[in-house]
Amino acid sequence: MSQDQAQRLQSLIDREELFDLVRRERFARDQRRFDVMRACFHRDAYIRTSWYDGRGGDAYVEATRKWMASAGNSKHWVFPAFAQVNGDRATVESPATIFNRAMLDGVEIDFHVFCRFHSRAGREDGQWKLLTFEVLFERDEMRPVNPSQTLPVDWEVLATMRPSYRFLAYIQHSRGVNVNPDLLGDDRPEALEAFHRGEDRWLAGEG
Repeated sequence: MSQDQAQRLQSLIDREELFDLVRRERFARDQRRFDVMRACFHRDAYIRTSWYDGRGGDAYVEATRKWMASAGNSKHWVFPAFAQVNGDRATVESPATIFNRAMLDGVEIDFHVFCRFHSRAGREDGQWKLLTFEVLFERDEMRPVNPSQTLPVDWEVLATMRPSYRFLAYIQHSRGVNVNPDLLGDDRPEALEAFHRGEDRWLAGEG
């Protein structure tokens, strides 16, 4: 095997291992396989979602266990699409959809969040681990499960929330969770571009 072929083979292996890692972490989370989920994260991983902002893979997994016991079980479809690798560093970005069924003021509702999951990954003892997990929001939607019912939303309150995740923020607000209004989203392209520039610098070993 030539050196070029060996490099291409290693690139394919890294890509598939990274994509498998991203899919496995969300699947394990949805199926409450917390031991599998925990093994996907680096011990010092940084995680930021609509309800969590903190450091430490174990801490996030335990917080997720408690969150799911009280807030139900949302599901995730994840489609890893773009991996960049530089030695033992990598970044992965994945289009995703979050599905959730909940009760809102006595009305059963479905809401969907369209987003991308972005992670840094690092190779540790020959295995890739997630160093970060962040959600880049695109848009979301909400509807009553029974179409004859009216969506129980205070539209004036909803209008104060970010368009890339307004229904998600509204649901979290109804649960007593104040969502950070400055999360990354397509409605703020300048902040998103700055974020990706920073990730590219990290991947290049500059930070």
